[in-house]
Amino acid sequence: MERLKDRSSVKKIIGQMTLEEKAGALTGGSLFFGTGLEKYGIPSLYFLDGGTGANYFQMYLDCFCKNHKMSTEGGSALFDMNSEAQAVPELLALDADEQAAAQADEKTRKEVAMMKEKMKAYIPGGVMPGCFPPGILLGATWDGENIRRVGRALGKEANYYGVDVLLGTPNVNIHRDPLGGRLFEGYSEDPCLVAQLAPELVKGVQEEGVLANPKHFAANNQETDRRGVDETVQKRALYEIYFPGFRACIQEGKSKTVMSAYNAINGECCAMNRWLLTDVLRGEWGFEGFVVSDWGGAYDQAEALRAGNDYDMPGPRSIAPIVEAVKSGRLPEKVLDTALERVLNMMLEAPAMTGKKTEKIDIEDSRQAAYDAAKEGIVLLKNEGGTLPFSTDANISFFGGKSKKFIESGGGSANVITDRTSNVYDCSRKIAGDGRVRFGEITDDTDAVVVTVGVIGQEGFDRASLSIDAEDEKMLKETLEEAKRSGKKTVVILNVCGPVDVREFIDDTDALLCVFIPGMEGGRAAADILYGRVNPSGKLPLTFPKRYEDCPTYGNFPGRGAKVMYGEGIFVGYRYYDMKNIEPMFPFGFGLSYTQFGIGHLHLDRDCMNVDREGDDLSATVKVKNTGRCGGKEVVQLYIAQEKPTLVKPPKELKAFRKVWLEPGEEKEITFTVTADMLQSYDDGTEKWQIEPGYYKVLVGNSSRNICAEASFEVKGYNPYGVNEDTPLGKLVMIPGALDELMKHCPEGRLTRESVELSILFAATGKLSEYWDKVIAPAMEGIGDDEKQRRYEAMLAAMNRFH
Repeated sequence: MERLKDRSSVKKIIGQMTLEEKAGALTGGSLFFGTGLEKYGIPSLYFLDGGTGANYFQMYLDCFCKNHKMSTEGGSALFDMNSEAQAVPELLALDADEQAAAQADEKTRKEVAMMKEKMKAYIPGGVMPGCFPPGILLGATWDGENIRRVGRALGKEANYYGVDVLLGTPNVNIHRDPLGGRLFEGYSEDPCLVAQLAPELVKGVQEEGVLANPKHFAANNQETDRRGVDETVQKRALYEIYFPGFRACIQEGKSKTVMSAYNAINGECCAMNRWLLTDVLRGEWGFEGFVVSDWGGAYDQAEALRAGNDYDMPGPRSIAPIVEAVKSGRLPEKVLDTALERVLNMMLEAPAMTGKKTEKIDIEDSRQAAYDAAKEGIVLLKNEGGTLPFSTDANISFFGGKSKKFIESGGGSANVITDRTSNVYDCSRKIAGDGRVRFGEITDDTDAVVVTVGVIGQEGFDRASLSIDAEDEKMLKETLEEAKRSGKKTVVILNVCGPVDVREFIDDTDALLCVFIPGMEGGRAAADILYGRVNPSGKLPLTFPKRYEDCPTYGNFPGRGAKVMYGEGIFVGYRYYDMKNIEPMFPFGFGLSYTQFGIGHLHLDRDCMNVDREGDDLSATVKVKNTGRCGGKEVVQLYIAQEKPTLVKPPKELKAFRKVWLEPGEEKEITFTVTADMLQSYDDGTEKWQIEPGYYKVLVGNSSRNICAEASFEVKGYNPYGVNEDTPLGKLVMIPGALDELMKHCPEGRLTRESVELSILFAATGKLSEYWDKVIAPAMEGIGDDEKQRRYEAMLAAMNRFH
């Protein structure tokens, strides 16, 4: 009997397996474990969330359910659980909310503590996992190196817990609408930013031997009706906006697995969508790993396999539909063989096979990775009159329960319960001393008031509005009114899952600091920024609108009757605000510093590039200078704009960026390479990526609305929107100069302009190539075929410059 040991053994094992064994090996064995087959040496893979840390509630739940009746038929898990287990999520929710915990009675608080201790019994060594920042804060770092370090820390901890596939590493679904329940898990509204940063998490996780798992493929942008909601999305929007992050995780990050999504795209559910999983993912991008369904997302098991969804989770689930489909001839058995080959090939690289094991979690290393990401991603949005940073001599009063315990992780599969935590109030006391930092009171000697407010993001539910928590809203209003009456400086900390409406309090706020959902070290990082130990350098990875009605998806989110129209197309985020000339509250890419920077002296090494010549790139060099009095980091952002495009395009699009540290007075020169790929757009009509010759601009600044320098260049090459062999003759005569050019290539003395115009008039719907073959070429008597072809190609090249 062949046993799994290397790639050469994989096909031999598949050849020995029965149909039932194959179907079983591609179906989950429990909530988070795959099905192993010991006789073939196939281990049971351990799938666990996630991108913000190992979800040990899932560990507990899986262990609990193995000892109780469980069914997952029909794609949803149903558990015969006693009341204690059913209460776990509700009890643990109190642990994540300081205000709720304070209001709970003593009996409930004891139950929370007891439940946590019981859950610890299922954790190796009793060591609770670390809680790392989610995608939205990582996106705000604009710093791939820090994200890769977070990935390594995640990978080490997951490996310690025996995890083989760490789910959601990363979640690269685009920030389509600010009310999306899982918006906090995604990186950005911009595909370039996602594509540059997300692969770094993949690399970090896989460097530690754990298989990464980008999710949810694809366009999984809402929680309302999330199981099967049918999204009508233009192909152009998919290719330009929703696909690039996934493609980068595959091609740059070399991810070994991908998770398919619950939703449907243009009528086809993602796990059963062959175009998505086979034609695009494997055919166009060259993905060689395996696809695992979202939990319960393989609604039709046989069709999911046929489409390219290799692994069905969770289990146990009946394999009868697969076996029946094969025996009836509806599903070729070779489809199972192909899926198994993909799974087993990747399994060879998982800890279950390699034996690679983290023996002890390096708690300090994890803390430092989480801290560095938080300090790089926290965004300073307002700082009137140099309110921040505080002096350690200042008397500061904190308000809001979240000042004593941030929302450190979002709700759902991204939730991480940990005993490793920090809070901005206690960390501030350590910096300035107990006597300088108080809570809940404003006195005569108070210098500034800090109020922390927030709103949590939650898997399974979209937000109802852009408001902060109702209790926080009331507390904030009362506190700001009191502070204003007392003449105190005010600082508001936004501990939020995404954009919030700040119009009600922005004018009464001297400084505004957005920490998003910052993970276990967010409190320490925020305190260090408040007191100037760290100069903030985060930049918004998405636009903060003034009001929800300004959003590009307003009226098209979350749809109705489990259907939603992506009516904004490619105009997501700042692309829309720019096109509509709508002023946001805070633009994409925006973030303040305690110092100032100058960006300018943009220079292109040449003013023309030919996209028909491979590698004919140009260099854009720009200077950035720290003109302030302290060291800090700036993010230099490069956008591309096309002048007078034929295909409708956004006014500008981010194409590159660089985060740099500068000492006071220091100046650095940054060079970007502008490539042909940066100029292309996906054309739904031709179903191809196209580059149109013409004039383009390089725009450089530090946000989408603060462009500091620009330079123009010309692009030459074949014009897909110029006159070509498929151009209708009727269109040809309407283009100034085109008919004159055509006459230059007609045989002299044999065709007059009048005869050409007349013949075209009677064949207006015919193509230029057909006219050449039927009218012009026959008039070339005595000219050889090679010369006719040369003249034809010369004519097309000359005509192509006409629009």
